[in-house]
Amino acid sequence: MNQDQLLDTSLLRLFVTIAESNSLNDAAARLGITQPAISQGLRQLEDRLGTQLVVRRTRPVKLTVAGTVLRQNADAILGELRRLNAMVRDAAEKGLGRCRLGMVTSLSEVFGSQLFAKLQQRVESLTMRSGLANQLRHDFLNRETDIVISNDPFDGIEHLERYPLLRDPMLIAIPKELEMSTLPEPSVLAASSPLIKYGRSSDIGIYTEVILRRANLETKVKFETDDTHTLMRFVQGGHGWGILSALCLLQVLHRLEGIVLLPLDNSRHFRSIHLIARQGEMGSLPESISEMIQTMFYAEVYPQITNVAPWIEKKSFMLTH
Repeated sequence: MNQDQLLDTSLLRLFVTIAESNSLNDAAARLGITQPAISQGLRQLEDRLGTQLVVRRTRPVKLTVAGTVLRQNADAILGELRRLNAMVRDAAEKGLGRCRLGMVTSLSEVFGSQLFAKLQQRVESLTMRSGLANQLRHDFLNRETDIVISNDPFDGIEHLERYPLLRDPMLIAIPKELEMSTLPEPSVLAASSPLIKYGRSSDIGIYTEVILRRANLETKVKFETDDTHTLMRFVQGGHGWGILSALCLLQVLHRLEGIVLLPLDNSRHFRSIHLIARQGEMGSLPESISEMIQTMFYAEVYPQITNVAPWIEKKSFMLTH
């Protein structure tokens, strides 16, 4: 017997029928085949396993010790196969069996709960993981997630599906006591008050450094954090001003008392949000999720932003405008 050779399920089904029958003739009648075909199939199974399974010329059929062990486990194996067949058929009807989704924290707080509810109707098993973009990248490349929604476009990596979702414009938050009769320019803010910023370990913190360099702003940084809630507490406490994105703003809508929101360079600075999946592995689900997010954003999320920042236009979130 080849130790690596797996059992043929058709022979396993044949054996179970033999074990439940009075004779090989009875088993042949139940399967609608000839008695020689039954005998041949039994010999093939015994040859493959390297042992005798049935005591010959006994009525009813009597199993050997090895045959009894096979009989005891065969039903469980065939039952699992039937359940697997049903799961595959059900998955084909639903579209997918399992989905592991990763989202940057700012997005998971905004879209996570509603997206989870919608996707449970499409998949049998759903897990969500949130975090910083670099950790989500690591998880995706190590096949710990199936789909990732992030500001990381995974440039240079082949065989991926990429769905552009949204622009996420950057804006300014200042404590109300810094509010002036005219909108303060970033250069005025930088000269008069320290900056509360995201840390360099996060993508948005790195991008903030890019913005400061592009605008030729020299700022005194008083505090760094990777958490939007903490950043806004410091701004609210009058310790300085901050730069954050519109989607990050949605994490702290309940913490805007005493804070004024201002545009940053006419929304010229923004993060691009993408959905990434491995090519062909998730069927139509990645495209469906991208459509869900865009629909939710413009119907439910964008109005929340305009409630606190009425100057921000819808086109600021469109990747082509």
